[in-house]
Amino acid sequence: MKCPFCGFDDSKVVDSRPTDEGTSIRRRRECLKCLKRFTTYETVERMPLMLVKRDGTRQAYDRQKLLGGLMKATGVAHSARANRR
Repeated sequence: MKCPFCGFDDSKVVDSRPTDEGTSIRRRRECLKCLKRFTTYETVERMPLMLVKRDGTRQAYDRQKLLGGLMKATGVAHSARANRR
């Protein structure tokens, strides 16, 4: 983490704890060069799930589409078993 005071690229974490909301982590850091302390807040960056298709194209994950495909595949399996009897 870059020090906001002297611009040095390295620091050590002195204290770390979740925020009151629990959505991010508050870290107290100390610069290894100028020894000044500063606070950073870290949050998880939510990225949408992407699927890579056989042809290499990317598509956003769609739960309904996945469930529909499973239902269709299961229905085909049930009708195939019924025809064998």
